[in-house]
Amino acid sequence: MARYLVGKNGFLKKTWGFIQAVEAAGDGDTIELEEGFSPFYEQNNKSITITKSITIEGHQDNNGALTNIIDGVFIMNGAVVTLKNLEVRKAVDKNNNIQVKDGAVLAAENVILTSYATEGQNYPVVYIGNGAKASFANSVVDPGNLHDRNYKVCVENSTLEVANSTIDARIQVSNSRLDIQNSVIRYPEANALYAYENSVITILSSTFEGGDKTEKTSWSCVRLVDSKLTAADMIVKQPGYDCALYATNADLTLETGTYDSLYIEKSEVSIGYIYVVDSLGILDSSHVKAEGIGIVGRDNGKVNLYLNNKSLLEAGFVCFGKLSQPNTRAERNTTINVEAMIQAAYDPGNWEFILDEQDGLKKTGDISEIEYFGELSAFERLNQMVGIASVKQNVEEFVAVAEMNKKREKQGFKNSAFSLHSMFLGNPGTGKTTVARLVGEILYEKGIIGSKKFVETSRSDLVGRYIGETAVKTREVLESALGGVLFIDEAYTLWAGNDNSQDFGIEAINEILKFMEDHRQDIVLIFAGYTHSMEQFLESNEGLKSRIPNTFIFEDYTQEELTRIGLDDLHEQKYEIDEKAYTDLVYKKHSESDDNSNGRWARNLNEKLIRKMAVRVSRDPNANLVLITQEDIDAI
Repeated sequence: MARYLVGKNGFLKKTWGFIQAVEAAGDGDTIELEEGFSPFYEQNNKSITITKSITIEGHQDNNGALTNIIDGVFIMNGAVVTLKNLEVRKAVDKNNNIQVKDGAVLAAENVILTSYATEGQNYPVVYIGNGAKASFANSVVDPGNLHDRNYKVCVENSTLEVANSTIDARIQVSNSRLDIQNSVIRYPEANALYAYENSVITILSSTFEGGDKTEKTSWSCVRLVDSKLTAADMIVKQPGYDCALYATNADLTLETGTYDSLYIEKSEVSIGYIYVVDSLGILDSSHVKAEGIGIVGRDNGKVNLYLNNKSLLEAGFVCFGKLSQPNTRAERNTTINVEAMIQAAYDPGNWEFILDEQDGLKKTGDISEIEYFGELSAFERLNQMVGIASVKQNVEEFVAVAEMNKKREKQGFKNSAFSLHSMFLGNPGTGKTTVARLVGEILYEKGIIGSKKFVETSRSDLVGRYIGETAVKTREVLESALGGVLFIDEAYTLWAGNDNSQDFGIEAINEILKFMEDHRQDIVLIFAGYTHSMEQFLESNEGLKSRIPNTFIFEDYTQEELTRIGLDDLHEQKYEIDEKAYTDLVYKKHSESDDNSNGRWARNLNEKLIRKMAVRVSRDPNANLVLITQEDIDAI
């Protein structure tokens, strides 16, 4: 292996020129720069291209300062190059300090990269692409003088390793592997780290520092898109942000570390024990599973913990320091499954938790309140309905079995046939249609059916007036509900009628039976009607009876339940009324009535009250437009 000494010729010594030595060296050779000699000043802003596997090394003085400077280095065509104890400097814009591509390999040790350009446009200070690999150890990327948010280390379809180094530039990786340990990455003008397109990142004992948020720009210190991150003892500093580390469509394993804030969307996250200084956001169907999370609660304008859009948080504990108002805010379709949510002592000067002698948290209280927002889930709306206790229980069991079968099927277990087709029996006004809608939503939310479609139909929509029309009409209705729920109200009327219309009704039933058989997994049919009539309807056709195994009985409302329905209806319309007087009115009027319309009966009663109130108010221009008085009650 040859060694080439590059420096200035003297009376008693002969050295090589830098470019001359690079051209003469062969694979495995070393080019040594004489201490204090810098080819940079002779290269005239021209980078050197290396296609051979060589080593170029310089020197340090007694104070550890580098004494040798070279211009840019381009490494390609599979060359394996080592740079050691060198400063690589560019003095003009639109240039890379180092470029490694086409399967080449660079090992840089104790290297400083600098850019002296003061005008123009930055190109990546380091570019690694097309299957190349580079490693930097004990190295530095100095901050450039051009502030165009484009001073970066760019890695495309390649590998970069960084150890014991300081990088004052943006690291941007796409479809690449990045390993960083015991290093500091700082870039205040954009992302300190931006990874996308299936990049795989490993971070160990390293710190990332981002910049301030402005009105025009918002750059997360660490941004991960469609990538995987594994990190231990990672620190991300960017106060005043709600997304110092921002991940979308990502897979994260955060074993330990401190993060000023985390913003997770559409991602899977596994956490050991981490601290979040400001806030944690879990969004858009993300799943976070943690042993423990500490949120100190420094103010960044956000609540400490926020979840939305079907996200899930599972944790052994979540500990808070300073509480926000509200402290935890979650959309109703999210799930928070945390064994303990507590508050602990913290230092407001350093924004750190105060630990006890065993390095444990000093608990100051329990936290249970969560502010929920958004639409109630279908299950919650079902449970809020007045009465129908047995129906609620049966729906819960019905959905649980369907959900379990779905999970078993995914795991390869064989299930016994379980049909979702159902019979809703009861008098009018007992909530059959409302519950049917909610059952459809629940099945959709649980992933048991593929569509939120709910089609409500009756005999007139299914039965035609002449031969052949019924089959076509029925099939069109059935197809319109594919993937969702078809609700057939007063289904018994398909069987009842005079001889001719009954024949057409039977034709509709036969079409329904065939469709149920052909699309048994693609549609849910709910048949509804009076209990006695529907029982006769089932007895009339064994095919129907065998295909509709689920029966839900809707009992008539009690007077107490009718009172609750009526009061809820009035309150929803922003009316006020004395509840005792209203209760007395309901009990009296209902006992005198033979009307079995149930919930509709209560709403009809309210309409009569409001009409009486309207007459009274029309006679008094100063009357209260909210209060229903005893005079109005007495009037009916």
